[in-house]
Amino acid sequence: MSIKDSFSSKWGLIFAATGSAIGLGNIWLFPYRVGELGGAAFVIPYLICLAVLGIIAVIGEMAIGRLTGTGPIGAFKKALEMRGKSGKAGEFFGWICVLVALVQAIGYILVVSWVIRFLLGSFTGSAFSASNSSQYFDTTINSHIFLWIIITVFLAGITIVRGVEKGIEKCCTFMIPAIIVLLLILATRVAFLPHASEGYKYLFSPKWEFMFDPITWMLALGQVFYSLSLRGSTMVVYGSYAKKTEDLVSSAKNVVIIDTVASMIATLLIIPAAFAFGKNLNEGPPLMFITMPDIFKGLPLGQILMGIFFTAVFFAALTSLIGMLEVVVEVLQNKFKIARIWAVGAISVLAAAMCNIFVVGNIKEVINILELHLIPLCALASGIFFFWIVPPNKIAEEIQNGRSKPFSKWIIPMGRYVFCSLVIIIYIFAVFR
Repeated sequence: MSIKDSFSSKWGLIFAATGSAIGLGNIWLFPYRVGELGGAAFVIPYLICLAVLGIIAVIGEMAIGRLTGTGPIGAFKKALEMRGKSGKAGEFFGWICVLVALVQAIGYILVVSWVIRFLLGSFTGSAFSASNSSQYFDTTINSHIFLWIIITVFLAGITIVRGVEKGIEKCCTFMIPAIIVLLLILATRVAFLPHASEGYKYLFSPKWEFMFDPITWMLALGQVFYSLSLRGSTMVVYGSYAKKTEDLVSSAKNVVIIDTVASMIATLLIIPAAFAFGKNLNEGPPLMFITMPDIFKGLPLGQILMGIFFTAVFFAALTSLIGMLEVVVEVLQNKFKIARIWAVGAISVLAAAMCNIFVVGNIKEVINILELHLIPLCALASGIFFFWIVPPNKIAEEIQNGRSKPFSKWIIPMGRYVFCSLVIIIYIFAVFR
């Protein structure tokens, strides 16, 4: 296999990018934010940020990757060189984006290992039969930690090592539709629970005081970045694997639509279920690992439903982790010319060791630093390099490639003035709040 692999089709790109996007941010963090911040009062700002900024950002990251044929290090370097400048500053920011993806992957590995243990516990019955879900969670996540970290990294690694088309694309093409179907099955079952209607009322009746709070908008935009995997890395890398004949505007829209559908279905599952069983919506991580198992214990065929739920969560978490690790593998392959199998092996060993040393016991701090500081910074860097530094004629040409109709004239000014400006404002607000 050559160093430079590619997706076989438009839908290969869409499912891979959606796989990177759909993750724990959709199934855990989004319902948690909706519950914490006034139901539709959070959903409305989120959808506005998604429509105004999310699609633009996905287009920008995919386009700069395809234009330069490389990940963020080479992409940002070449962007400056197109202007006749030295590419060293671009390489510097590219490395930051790669390292942020690596840090996020290292943190994510621990949470994915929890998901795998709960998935197995659902099938064996140990998670379902536990009399105290909170105690089961504490015991499970603190036993044989490094073993489960290794298992998690191995499962991601065997997919990545097969390459872009035969590994990542095939995995995501199966898992993404499966996530939607599994979540729909559960959401449909929950709809028939007594008092589930209270959850729908909460969800669709905005608490307007939240909507007029700047924090809600800041967290909504942060959720867009987190949920769509916008960190100047994975979407850039996946864009570099896209063919020139693929319509990136259409692909970006499909990624955003599928990702949003997953988030909304998860919310229509978790919030009504929590109301039906009198559970607290503001519990954070326990909402998925403690509250949901307790809910399934109170349902007929609950063990089967629990297994379906954690299967969907596992598919979502694994495809996201694959996207994060592929960023680093791409660097090792294309910058340092290391064979894919050795690149995957090296990053797997490094990520597992770093997760065990630095993340265990500190996962909340890692997530907060990423969500509020590092991920928005990298999304901003990617937007600036594509919409401001790449020459306008190159931007237009790259976005137009693969399209039969002219792209909207608003995409470039929206990327330049609205996206970049709002990210700067919200980033400053997040740092000094």
